Amino acid sequence: MKKNKRPIKYKKERVVLSDVLPFEIPITFSNRHFYDFLIKNKIELSGNKIKWDKNENTLNTIIKLLFDFRDKAVITNEIGINRKWELKTIPFNYKISHKENDFRELTIVHPKNQLALIEFYEANKQLILHYCSLSPFSIRRADKVAKFIFHKDKTHKDKLSNNQDYETVEEYDKEYESLKTFFVYKNYSNIHKFYESYKYHRCEKKYNKLFKFDISKCFDSIYSHSISWALLNKEMVKDTLGSSTRSSNDTFGGKFDTIMQNLNYGETNGIVIGPEFSRIFAELILQRIDRNVEMVLREEEGLKHKVDYEIFRYVDDFFVFYNTESTKDKILKHFRLQLKNYKLYLNDSKTVLYEKPIITEITIAKQKITDLLNKYLKYKVSEEENAKGENAIEDATEDNNEKSGSIYVSSNKLITKFKTIIKETGIDYKDILNYTLSLIERKIAKILKDYQELERKKNSEKAFTKAILEILDFTFFLYSVSPRVNTTIKLSRILRKLTEFLSEKGNINIDFKHLAFKKIYDNIYFTLQKNKSLEHTQVETLYLLIALGELGKEYWLDADVLRQYLCIDKDKDSGALSYKGSLNFFAIIVLLFYMRDKKRYSLLRSFLQDHIRMRFNEVSKENIGKSSELVYLLFDILTCPYLDITYKQEMLTLHGVTDPALQEEIINTRKHWFTKWTDFDFGKELDAKHSQEVY
Repeated sequence: MKKNKRPIKYKKERVVLSDVLPFEIPITFSNRHFYDFLIKNKIELSGNKIKWDKNENTLNTIIKLLFDFRDKAVITNEIGINRKWELKTIPFNYKISHKENDFRELTIVHPKNQLALIEFYEANKQLILHYCSLSPFSIRRADKVAKFIFHKDKTHKDKLSNNQDYETVEEYDKEYESLKTFFVYKNYSNIHKFYESYKYHRCEKKYNKLFKFDISKCFDSIYSHSISWALLNKEMVKDTLGSSTRSSNDTFGGKFDTIMQNLNYGETNGIVIGPEFSRIFAELILQRIDRNVEMVLREEEGLKHKVDYEIFRYVDDFFVFYNTESTKDKILKHFRLQLKNYKLYLNDSKTVLYEKPIITEITIAKQKITDLLNKYLKYKVSEEENAKGENAIEDATEDNNEKSGSIYVSSNKLITKFKTIIKETGIDYKDILNYTLSLIERKIAKILKDYQELERKKNSEKAFTKAILEILDFTFFLYSVSPRVNTTIKLSRILRKLTEFLSEKGNINIDFKHLAFKKIYDNIYFTLQKNKSLEHTQVETLYLLIALGELGKEYWLDADVLRQYLCIDKDKDSGALSYKGSLNFFAIIVLLFYMRDKKRYSLLRSFLQDHIRMRFNEVSKENIGKSSELVYLLFDILTCPYLDITYKQEMLTLHGVTDPALQEEIINTRKHWFTKWTDFDFGKELDAKHSQEVY
């Protein structure tokens, strides 16, 4: 079938949709409405000015609040800025689960730094592509500016109808309906695709050994000035810094360095983690290290790439194929030396050696888990021929067979066998959970399809319900071992698929539906109790609050349960609520989203309003606009439909906007800023999120 392609006009602002936010954010939060605001008002940072298209008092005030130019004068739709000082902001840092008893800190940058990134990408996209093309080792690198293309061919439709995984990063030689990246990436959008690739299998045949290693705390260790060292050379940059004639800030590397410092409040040691632009920054440095290592191995050691060895690098993970130990030793020696020049070091605790047959523990575990779920998560289907008289005349096209089937699932058996696989292969749960939950989602889709198509017999509905309950127990067991954002999204997709099917009229008896819903509620309740937040609220469990809200009014959490989950204390005598520390932006907003305007949460909602007021008052007037977290908090509460206008006006007064008429106009300007308070479709948001996953 012929492809019908329709390119969508390129817009430079789409950087904020693709390369600015971490993947691990609440499902209610996005940059889509911010992007719409930029486009609608033609807002841009250009040189030493921020410009827009209309001179309106309300819009002018919003821009000054949003981009922290509160004390600056507006002159004909623009504000003059001092780039050296006025683009330096405090990022919003938050934590997610990383390893057992360990967290990773991710970052959302200030809206004004997002404008700076739009300007930088637009001016330097070709240079980014050039400097990403130099390494002989990199297998995940920007290759060209991405395009938005609609596919209307049969293959594309089949993919959609079969619920096949959407692609995250647009890959070389592929084009998709909903692209979420600014660049096309070559060669692999996901490291697991490399394991299944022709290149990997060819190297398995050609070489006897595989050595894997990575860089210790790569992003935390990158010195921002080292981008200029990588693109020019260290000595030249240091000489330039001592010269009065020309600043290294004028170079591509110098400009990228300045942006990374400004959005991280001037920090030079370590770059922010989470956004795609940070991966690009790291890639440019690692490309130089790759080139240096390849050159030294060739010129000084006489080792040729793709002859004596092959190296593949996915971000900061390295795969070295080789035959002799001396080759490996020389490769590692020169990587250590080159990395040290950039203040980076190998992670010796995570090196792994494989000898023929070269097969990783994860590959073995995947095959075993696939076999396990293929065997136990399915209907046993049989066909029975319809009873017809011997002399009956049959339509040649009529299907005379009726399908019947039975299903039996034991969560205990599945859990035991799964734990056995983990033990035998020696892998961690976290290494295989994404794959397993994706497989469970596909198996559930097939079970639901078979249930609809099979002939209903006595007790078939009961057996189906029991199987679903057992699958839920197994799924929540897996999730509870290592709850992360990726696995939470996959769990949420499974729950959504089941709740939609069970809620559809005629699919199942209402009592059986509520048995399944109660099972989901109990498991989410248990997970929330187990993962009570002390210093912060994990993004992982905030997703589950949204999933819980989809079950209906019968399954809303009790106010005290919600309070305890957030570790908010309640005085036994007065009943007053208190919290030791500060609830972060995500916790506040998701909690408001979940509680809506329900009366049972009125005390908790009132406490949150006081807490927000406290968050604004505890910051100095100079820093309140610099704080990325407080800017996002202000604009999202202005559009929150569950807070009254008097409270919103009070918050604007705290930010220096005192005119009541202007306050009301600002509040009513937009329906959404960053949080989608209304018309929220959990399923669509999950699908969109599913298409953005990077790792």
